[in-house]
Amino acid sequence: PMTSLNPVYTIGWQIEEQLNEHNDLKKGQARRRAIDLLAQVGIPRPEQRINDYPHQFSGGMRQRVMIALALSCNPDLLIADEPTTALDVTIQAQILELIKNLKRDFGSAVVLITHDLGVVADIADRILVMYAGRIVEEGNKEQIFYDPQHPYTWGLLGSIARLDRPKPRRLTTITGQPPSLINRPRGCSFRPRCPQAFDRCSVEDPALTAKVGDGHLDACHLSVEDKRARRDATISPELAESA
Repeated sequence: PMTSLNPVYTIGWQIEEQLNEHNDLKKGQARRRAIDLLAQVGIPRPEQRINDYPHQFSGGMRQRVMIALALSCNPDLLIADEPTTALDVTIQAQILELIKNLKRDFGSAVVLITHDLGVVADIADRILVMYAGRIVEEGNKEQIFYDPQHPYTWGLLGSIARLDRPKPRRLTTITGQPPSLINRPRGCSFRPRCPQAFDRCSVEDPALTAKVGDGHLDACHLSVEDKRARRDATISPELAESA
């Protein structure tokens, strides 16, 4: 939101331009619609703020303006790429609540792209975990957080500090670096960083398939039994050591 809005035009001009470009509106209709959109995304005094410039808005307010722009043409699909970046925790919560409310009110589907698993847990219905440009696991919220099947997902969950478990000596990390997308490793792309890798992983790229049912998909050669036996040591090594 800090750089997406044009600094030399008012907020109202930018919303009205988009409305006029994509809709057959009469004079004055675009402005009234822009004011309505600002009100819907929680901008106070929209009749006055519509004449303000981006620098006169806080980061959270600019994000609301961007959401108003995205919703101006009543899309069937809203793509939100890191919508809470550079916002403090309180404003993040407000933006996420706004997205959930607008999803309900406008009937739009939302694709949320984020690295923040806390945001995912709060807002997502279905989750796709991606590594090196490919989906490695797909499932609903309960499946991904409570029964993860891919070692990369284990690494992501294991790197989160938790208050409901013994304090670790240090946070778990995923060793190594992401691979080059133009020179992928043979077999599974996660193999060079995966502590669970075995011979098959170096020659065969695993397909995304349902191994546990109910629409829970993963791309890993390990059997379901092996995954569940090894998973806790990856996500919670301190618990495994004390067991």
